[in-house]
Amino acid sequence: SSRVVQRFGAMAFRVFLLGFLLTSGAAPVGLKDVQRAKTKKPGADYRGHSQVAMSKKLNDHLIRAESSSSRTLPCEKWSLSELQSFMAMVAEHRSHELQLIYKSTMDRRSIRSESLPEFRSQWQRFNQLVNKHPHLHAPQKEAHCREAVMWWVHHLAEEKRQELRSRPNFSVPLLPEGAKKPCGQLNSDGGVAIDNGMLAESASDAEELCAKVNEANSCDWCHSTQADHDKGVPGTSVPDGLKKFTGPDDGNPQGWNRTRRCDQDQMPRCQLCEGIGGMAYGDPNDDIIITPCEIVANASEVDPKTVAKPLYPKQFTIKRKDGKQGGYSDTLIGWKTDPFCFGFFPQNDSTKPMCYRSEDAFIKYYDIEREAQRADYTIHNGGLFAAFPNITSSILHVQDQMWIQNDLWGVKQCICSNPSGNHCTNPPCKAYVQHWDTFASAQHLGRERIGVEWIQDHGVGHSAKIMELDHFILWAHHVWTDPISKRLVRAWKPFNGLQLYDPEAWEDQVEDPSVFDSPPEMCKKGHRSVRIHCDDDGNYHPKKSANTHILDALFRRAMEGGPEGIFEFASQLWETASVVV
Repeated sequence: SSRVVQRFGAMAFRVFLLGFLLTSGAAPVGLKDVQRAKTKKPGADYRGHSQVAMSKKLNDHLIRAESSSSRTLPCEKWSLSELQSFMAMVAEHRSHELQLIYKSTMDRRSIRSESLPEFRSQWQRFNQLVNKHPHLHAPQKEAHCREAVMWWVHHLAEEKRQELRSRPNFSVPLLPEGAKKPCGQLNSDGGVAIDNGMLAESASDAEELCAKVNEANSCDWCHSTQADHDKGVPGTSVPDGLKKFTGPDDGNPQGWNRTRRCDQDQMPRCQLCEGIGGMAYGDPNDDIIITPCEIVANASEVDPKTVAKPLYPKQFTIKRKDGKQGGYSDTLIGWKTDPFCFGFFPQNDSTKPMCYRSEDAFIKYYDIEREAQRADYTIHNGGLFAAFPNITSSILHVQDQMWIQNDLWGVKQCICSNPSGNHCTNPPCKAYVQHWDTFASAQHLGRERIGVEWIQDHGVGHSAKIMELDHFILWAHHVWTDPISKRLVRAWKPFNGLQLYDPEAWEDQVEDPSVFDSPPEMCKKGHRSVRIHCDDDGNYHPKKSANTHILDALFRRAMEGGPEGIFEFASQLWETASVVV
């Protein structure tokens, strides 16, 4: 059959490619070179919990690989011209075979330009711009250091590296170990502003330079304060993803396919019924119930007057008119910070093992003037606790703090949190509720007939409620609006989660603002509760917790005794254990 022929052809090509890589060129790539090139996700020894930690760890590896710190120099010791000379040397000797692997798999390590003259032309143009606008010098140099290290490690065969090391006074740059420096001044739409007398014709070059070197924390685009966003503070608006083509930005380390993940800045560009996601429950690509999707019309074929923009009301309450659960539902996805996934929150990449938790909300509140959001959930336990009764949770986010309040079968737990996770370019970091107009610049892909999970007593997959919706994309975010109710109905981001809004459950007000009172009483000293990372006043403190032994005893009993009698055991814990109130 043709499928067998395709499989045989693909296998034959891989065998041919491997043979070609091992036999061609004056400095042939070795098997380890090929294996490294074909490994997209770095091992744990090559990752860090932050940009700074990762850079330090990779520098340690680089110093060991060079057998001596004398053959490496910190980034700040290099000039722009020295870094460009180093990269020119690598470019002259780089392995076209390794580049072929990167290009064939759309790997982010692929080098964009194909010739040294192209590189030199670009460097010359950027150097002239940096000379005119000195505030661009530091981010440009740091970007050169990162690029130089990547080229040295991933675009040279080991045999060629050994040859270059023998040159007199040879040294390799190290990665900058500080937070990434922001590049230029950005205007409200994420482009480079024309400031300090910058000519209009120079601004486009500055935008090109900063698009290359400025990789500021993407969470700030949507989770800075609304006031800063409205004032056009740099870094608080979403740049145009269609100006990039090297996504996904974190390299898609989980290896998800284009149905589960399709980012706006990747190639080929995302199409209708791609990146639609569904109810995910694990990291493997197939650990998800994909929602059904059928193309109705491309964006150019849809009357724009019928399309609702994907905007939140500035104040709203989501609750079913009949008082039941399910006006709002979601699957929360975020980095695993505890083995039971009770206290986690979405982060801005998928580089770590993830937690997946599906939950129905009785009610959800949002008020952008207060920079506040709250949802009261019933959580459907999974994994080790699938047989246990469901638990309830209230997640409150006010200004730059978050409180996760859980009722664990009678044991009250409060987790005080910094929702930013300190994953920004200049810690300490802050993350606020999403802007009401987060998706104002989202790209309209067109209209689909798609399953909306859980709403109005429906299920997931082919049991979802089929609706005709407009599909928008903004970087890794996908959102859908209802042309009839003009409401946002569905949202998906593969490493943040799935959100479902019943279009009949919206109210554009919050009747009782006290729902946002913070810090919550349960999180303060003086209450019988397990407090994680909370100070006595209930505010986030990374080194303060209380009564964690109560939680340990509860989990130990749950693991050893199962669900039977868990409520009775929990009710006795406060009487039998020494506690801090």
